[in-house]
Amino acid sequence: MFRSLILILAMTGHAVAADEKMQFQIAPDTPENTFMRVVMDGGQYQIFASGEIDAGAAERFQKFVRDTSIDDAIVLFNSPGGSLSAGMALGNAIRSMRFNTGIGSYGSGGKRLYQGICASSCAYAFAGGWYRFYYGRNEKLGLHQFYSTGDNLADMGDTQLVSSVLINYLQSMGVDPQAFVAASTARADSMLWLTPEQSESLGLSNNGSDPTTSEIKMSGAVPYLKLEQSHSNVTTRILFGCADRRIALSAGIVTTPELSSEKRATLVRSYLEADGHEMLVAEGNAGTSAVDSVLWLHREPSNVVLLDLLKSNQLGVWTESGGYMRWGAMIDLRPAKERMSYFIKNCFQLH
Repeated sequence: MFRSLILILAMTGHAVAADEKMQFQIAPDTPENTFMRVVMDGGQYQIFASGEIDAGAAERFQKFVRDTSIDDAIVLFNSPGGSLSAGMALGNAIRSMRFNTGIGSYGSGGKRLYQGICASSCAYAFAGGWYRFYYGRNEKLGLHQFYSTGDNLADMGDTQLVSSVLINYLQSMGVDPQAFVAASTARADSMLWLTPEQSESLGLSNNGSDPTTSEIKMSGAVPYLKLEQSHSNVTTRILFGCADRRIALSAGIVTTPELSSEKRATLVRSYLEADGHEMLVAEGNAGTSAVDSVLWLHREPSNVVLLDLLKSNQLGVWTESGGYMRWGAMIDLRPAKERMSYFIKNCFQLH
């Protein structure tokens, strides 16, 4: 049975010719590329992974990373798929390094082209990214059902075993097992091309953001609700306090002590934005504080504002310093709505 499982995993996908095996490359170390990497990408390298995923892809990838001494990268796929087991092995290698993944092609001089495909077993390698970026446009992310080469009844047991392996792998990567169900709706000889919305709802892509967490905690005898969402470059933290049947709100942007102090010193305006609608606006640095690495916006929302928050899906915490660009972060309220409603309702009922 185990030998059959390995065979099925190895064969599901496209046959790989010797000259089509997945290759890895980075942009040449020119002054322009170095500037873009350091200034625009925070020092993160772009590793371009092109071609079909073969049995040696994960090992070649690990050797490539060692040889180039890369410790922070986004792996950009342009691949039609290949071996399913090799796709998962590559995904595990990427996750072990905490690298990110995306879709893209190697352009002239190493410039990233926002085009390409990641299909079949490539989607499982893509799932290995810590942050997984997929915006559609000229990029395509595709799934289809795996298949074996046999047609006898014994294959049924193997198929169930492979299904279990795939589901466990997706769950270990933080992907909804419904992604496997979605893949099974497309025949092995066709492809289900995901929209960015479908991919994000399945957890296959997260576009640089972890799921929002929520927990009710205590500060002495006073309860408070903490919401937090980590992004690739910043963390958003929202605290709802309860005292005397009133809600106090503190919205924080977690960065560094230096940046939080600098931003507060130059504040012209700060506000929250619920589904694109501004609320709780303050001028200058009124109602703000910089504590360690967090720039806080402190507000006392009315019942009307609280109701708006409970109806909203996204909340932005924004500051302006007089320039053309605002600075801040977003948080997805959808995973926390039930707990928000419970906390606010119980605060109003306290005696």
